[in-house]
Amino acid sequence: MFRRLLTLIAAGAMLAALLPAAPALAGPTDYIEMSDGTLIAINVRPPDNFEEGKAYPTIFEMSGYDGGSADGDTPFGVGGEGSRGLTQDFNGDYFTIHASVRGTGCSTGEFDLFSWRSALDGREVIEWIGQQPWSNGRIGLYGHSYGGITGFMIGATRPPELDAISVSGLIDDLYRGIVYPGGVSNYGFPLLWTGGLRNVYDVGGGTWDGAVENQDQQCGENLTTHNRTILNDPIVQGLSDVDNTWFQARSLINYAERIEVPVHISGAYQDEQTGPRGPYHLFEAVDNAPAARLLMTNGDHGTQSDMKFVKPDRKEFLDYFVRDNGLFPGQTQTVCTTTGKGKKAVTTCTEQPIPAKYDATSVITFLENRQGGSDSPAFKLNRTFPLEDTQWTNVYFGPDQTLSSEAPGANGGSDQYVSGIPRQAWSYQAGHTAGSPATTQDAHGQDELVFSTAAFEEPTAIVGPSTATLFVSSTAPDTELFVQVIDEAPDGSRYYVQRGMLKASHRAINKSLSDKLEDGTIYRPYRPHTNPQNIEPGSVYEYLVEIFPFGHVFRPGHKMVVKIHTPPVADSYYNYVPKRPVGVNSLFHDPDHPSRLMLPFVPLDGIDLGPAPESCTLEDIRCIPAG
Repeated sequence: MFRRLLTLIAAGAMLAALLPAAPALAGPTDYIEMSDGTLIAINVRPPDNFEEGKAYPTIFEMSGYDGGSADGDTPFGVGGEGSRGLTQDFNGDYFTIHASVRGTGCSTGEFDLFSWRSALDGREVIEWIGQQPWSNGRIGLYGHSYGGITGFMIGATRPPELDAISVSGLIDDLYRGIVYPGGVSNYGFPLLWTGGLRNVYDVGGGTWDGAVENQDQQCGENLTTHNRTILNDPIVQGLSDVDNTWFQARSLINYAERIEVPVHISGAYQDEQTGPRGPYHLFEAVDNAPAARLLMTNGDHGTQSDMKFVKPDRKEFLDYFVRDNGLFPGQTQTVCTTTGKGKKAVTTCTEQPIPAKYDATSVITFLENRQGGSDSPAFKLNRTFPLEDTQWTNVYFGPDQTLSSEAPGANGGSDQYVSGIPRQAWSYQAGHTAGSPATTQDAHGQDELVFSTAAFEEPTAIVGPSTATLFVSSTAPDTELFVQVIDEAPDGSRYYVQRGMLKASHRAINKSLSDKLEDGTIYRPYRPHTNPQNIEPGSVYEYLVEIFPFGHVFRPGHKMVVKIHTPPVADSYYNYVPKRPVGVNSLFHDPDHPSRLMLPFVPLDGIDLGPAPESCTLEDIRCIPAG
């Protein structure tokens, strides 16, 4: 999973002919036989300062990309996503080990996406590491995207030798987080990745760096055993309009409570690939980790992995808990004091907490990460997510397309729009400022609703998950709601900060499984997505739309704009396939139907934001320039 996905897909068939042959050192340095006989290819790299007879800590990564089957940088120079990026960052002090998921690269076995069996393979590799003469028994897991998801799952198998985890680019729930957010069909990135990039590596052998002719004989024999093709790929077989056991068996949220070592998670609100929901939800769920740290920032899929203010924090975390055998929060030591002298001396011993570098939980929210930004943008330091100083605030839809803190009065009413013709399409590959919004308004009447607050008078931060409660009727038996939260600057430029969506027939909520505030208010609804029910045309329904987490500062003079329309054809790498009829939707905002947003405002006390960023200069937030 990385930025040049579509380039890889188009070029995949020509790669073998176009890429130069790799050095002879390509390929696995060893094969580890699993308990079921499968051979996992690994690539072991010693530290730069390696001395024979000395033992070292280890950082381990496992994925279906180059992994243990390649020699160096990944294709097209995307080294930050490839396993060699791990070696470059850590092998000053560590052995680094890369492994190829079963059924990929030079490993044998049957590939099964994000499966528990593959996670158990990782556990067995960790056990093997601990038995090597060069290992001091200190082992950490690291990974981003494919490697991050695999690493999280490996951590859930509870390897006894594992000391800490640092992962990013995570999907919490395959159904809810990426393939069917809110029940809306996303056939963009999930199928592009499955049918393109992953097949370039998995079906193609995962050996582009090494080129097959430079692999050892064992690898060549292993490659011939792979039989996975796109036609029988598990994610294609798992695509279903409703949730099922295939999705849930591969969803990290169902394994989060099994993590029992310190875990570092980072995420980006504008992640165009694995999505903006997973990292934050998983951080909330790792209740049994003795230390958990979350880093949040605006940015894209790569930001959370290797931005210059994120990567050092990840390495420092692993250094503390793996290399330096760091103390867990809450550990105690016996401290004795003696009073008096001689026969009158009295010694008293008590158990006292040991100061630890990391609290049990810590959350860092980077604010206004800018393009080519500084080493460390302004940030907030908290202990929980949602942030413990959140001031949950309702903002109501009102007459004349207004948003305000005032609940609708007797002058409330309703607004209509045509739902069915996709709009707002744009392409991430073209750049975050390229292309004005597409619209079908002229041909089909008003196809969106636009509401706006008054201009903010002081810097105002909103950080966390949010919801939109919408009272809507439709002339159709089903409809899809797409809610955009936008920052409009005084010059008219617009940041598309975050969005949420819901298919009306998937509106059912399981309240007991939903994430709630202390007063019972739901801030992340859990929907069964198992028994869709159409709506009665013309009837008003209350919909709770989940808006993905975001962190944004609205500067003085800026307004919050909220758009409601049908899901777009292209939403970055996501493509929403319409599976509902065209209809006319009415949004109601009156005393009986208080349509509103619930937003997580947070204070900025003591934080120096510095000067306001220039128009469209925040890192990888979709922005339409003025004019």
